[in-house]
Amino acid sequence: MAEYRVRRTIFEKESMIIVENGALIRTAAPGIRQEIGLGDIRGVSLTYQPLGLVERWVCSVRGPHGRIWLPSASFVGLGRTRDQREAFRGFVEALHGAIEAEPSTAQIAFTQGSSWSAYSSLVLLVLSGVLAVLLLLAVVGAMADGHGMRSISWVFLPALALFWGARMVWPIWRRNRRHLYALDAIPPTFAPRA
Repeated sequence: MAEYRVRRTIFEKESMIIVENGALIRTAAPGIRQEIGLGDIRGVSLTYQPLGLVERWVCSVRGPHGRIWLPSASFVGLGRTRDQREAFRGFVEALHGAIEAEPSTAQIAFTQGSSWSAYSSLVLLVLSGVLAVLLLLAVVGAMADGHGMRSISWVFLPALALFWGARMVWPIWRRNRRHLYALDAIPPTFAPRA
């Protein structure tokens, strides 16, 4: 039996997610229980979903009547998370091992990444590049008018925002391009051990 405890969002109580008796089970506060039989799994998706400055990976398991998702970062308070990557990666490996032991795994789609988030981040990167070029042209224009370097102090904040945005979007583009992986080979780039 594999077990993983996580507080998925700030608004939820801690969940206990276990693999036992041929099922993936999530229990939270009294009365909240989700269960997907390992033989009923339709897909497993591994994605990178950062929380600001905190790296977070998510494993989402789809069944016929819903999904169970679990993140590598657990909320401990407002704006604070705990990196549980080591336990998370171990649980995901144990889950894959349990799925592999099932006789009907041929129908399951194992994917890493998300087309939606990868292409959204690509669009944001392109827009950041366009805005950087426009900002550079505005600076050159201000200097060409004879205002000198002192008149372009306004460029600092937009340049900082562009840099910060590109810095956050780049890892999403790099890590979330969608591709299939084999059940017995979880990608090494997914939730690497610290």
